[in-house]
Amino acid sequence: MALEIKEDKGIFEVIGELTSQNLGALKVYFESALEVTDEMVISLEKVTVMDSSVALFFEKLYKQVAANHKVLAIVGRQNKEISEVMNTTKTDYILSSDRV
Repeated sequence: MALEIKEDKGIFEVIGELTSQNLGALKVYFESALEVTDEMVISLEKVTVMDSSVALFFEKLYKQVAANHKVLAIVGRQNKEISEVMNTTKTDYILSSDRV
């Protein structure tokens, strides 16, 4: 399944597989979006595959946003497809405990 990102009122829903092969596009997309907004919600609830490079990217993005005094919430804690890689890379702390 190809990567798809849907945006609705500041909520970015990521759908599909997140791997090192599409990490570049993902990085450009979210870094561009953060240039024009101070608050963002990223939903990973419909991600079917995630590898460690993407988990580490989201951690880096999370820290970068905080350092720039912006707000980023990443939801998807209930997604079993990403929980193992997030735990293994110790990046699960960036996931919000609340659903949007």
